[in-house]
Amino acid sequence: MFRGLLPAAIFLLAPAAAAQTLEVPGRTDSPPSPSRCENAIGSEDSCVRVLACVGNDGVYFDGEAIGWDTGTLRGFMSDGHDCIGTWSSGGLGGTGFAQLACDDGTTADVIYYSQDPDTGTVIGRGQDSAGRFIKAWSGLNVLAYLTQDSTPELPCTAGAIPIS
Repeated sequence: MFRGLLPAAIFLLAPAAAAQTLEVPGRTDSPPSPSRCENAIGSEDSCVRVLACVGNDGVYFDGEAIGWDTGTLRGFMSDGHDCIGTWSSGGLGGTGFAQLACDDGTTADVIYYSQDPDTGTVIGRGQDSAGRFIKAWSGLNVLAYLTQDSTPELPCTAGAIPIS
């Protein structure tokens, strides 16, 4: 049902391995940009934006998922920590999974469980190793899905966070 739609922002609900010092390929001083993604649909080079609210204090993840059916996940938290992980689709009932580890030792696990039919955006929930709740979104049109009153924003618990 959701095969190949890159549910990369969706982290497994099982304990993730301890993080080590990580280097995120292509890291710049600003969050990953959809313009860096090739969007080669069906290709191992396919790339989509990944966004997630983490906890209740306004922390968020901004990154990208690379691959098709399985792949890598990379980006960083708004508090400055680099993160890298893996994702896969094709789980029971069309679910997708991902694991993320950040350079501060935080790990995160989320399961993708639904897709918005209009934008193709996948939606997931999970938790990080600090016990913070995660809500995540990913897809080719994720910004369209998250746009309210012409401004894309993450609907986080601490309040909406404008994104671009």
